[in-house]
Amino acid sequence: MTTESASFRTSLKPVWCAGCGDFGLLAAITRRALPNLGIPNYKTLIVSGIGCSSRIPAYIDTYGFNSIHGRAVPIAQGAKLAKPELTVIAIGGDGDFFSIGVGHLPHAVRRNIDITCIMVNNFVYGLTKGQDSPTTLHPEWGEKQFVSPEFYTPINPILNMTTYSLSTRASFIAQGIATDVPHLGWLIEEGIRHKGFSFINVLTPCVTYNPPELFNTIKERASYLRDGELVELPDSSMEKPWPHDPSNISLALRLAQSPVLGKPHLGIFFQGK
Repeated sequence: MTTESASFRTSLKPVWCAGCGDFGLLAAITRRALPNLGIPNYKTLIVSGIGCSSRIPAYIDTYGFNSIHGRAVPIAQGAKLAKPELTVIAIGGDGDFFSIGVGHLPHAVRRNIDITCIMVNNFVYGLTKGQDSPTTLHPEWGEKQFVSPEFYTPINPILNMTTYSLSTRASFIAQGIATDVPHLGWLIEEGIRHKGFSFINVLTPCVTYNPPELFNTIKERASYLRDGELVELPDSSMEKPWPHDPSNISLALRLAQSPVLGKPHLGIFFQGK
């Protein structure tokens, strides 16, 4: 382990596909969040599950634990309870956290242990070759079918992780995008600074199993949340825009319900005390 002046990158070369959004998350953590916070490597732990994004502990020069599928959150909680002085981050994909591991999340929320949970949401199971995940967009929602016909076609509506986290009353909820490294790095910083359970949903492309128009549409329609400024709503919305207030969980829930291809919001949805 090195000191506070470290770059937070190991010498290992990532094996992700060229253009994968995981590169953006890696840069946000190692070039922005951890250096800006000034936390020593030896006081930081990255816990992951199984999946493309869960390879990330090998590329970050901190303590790391590549655990089993869906179990990053309880392992991260155990580490924080055993060593409260550690900065603990749990990282996993939408299948890892929101399918096999979803049962752990409401209990992490109610315990409110001081860990930061980062879900890398690429709308598909990437490592196991393109099956639909709990967040795969579904044609019954009025969205274009984005899953290629040679792969599995979704038969169920998507689950909204941000809405779910708000409904369980998590104390910090944010959403970022992997292609905006400075903004994502800032969100991760704020999540780590927050004393309590923090959840950050990261919208990211899967260049192998999602067609380019999916993420291009998300980027084009994304809107940034800024305190006190009017929020941008989807064109189909009948609501009147309101000033963004991250302390108001009711307003945050309304924001989280915007369709991901309608008006994906980027920023801090809710931050409690």
